Amino acid sequence: MTTYSKGASYERELLALLKKKGYAAVRVAGSGRARMEQPDLIASNGVKLLGFECKYSASDYKTIHKDEVNSFVKFCREFHCTPVLAFRFPHTEWKFKILNDYVESNVSVKRTDELLVMTEII
Repeated sequence: MTTYSKGASYERELLALLKKKGYAAVRVAGSGRARMEQPDLIASNGVKLLGFECKYSASDYKTIHKDEVNSFVKFCREFHCTPVLAFRFPHTEWKFKILNDYVESNVSVKRTDELLVMTEII
């Protein structure tokens, strides 16, 4: 399985979870290959509008370059949705980090970090 297809599979997994929680959600086609940064998923329950950048890591940590994060935040601001980084590590549930502003350095997350879980973001 290629890295792209593995990432797409996890994006579809999160999409299904959001739908089970009552959100209308879509996966943005080609999000990882587009010239302009855009979220992997967009979801809304009629009150909250969330943009998700999904990251899977086979190891115990994941780092996202600050330029990628800031492009994602910029898109979400223009779209008027809340930017959410979604992380999936082996044998764990989805974990989330809501971004309130642009970042000054790369975003690094460890599997053991205290991040938000699904019930805390929806």
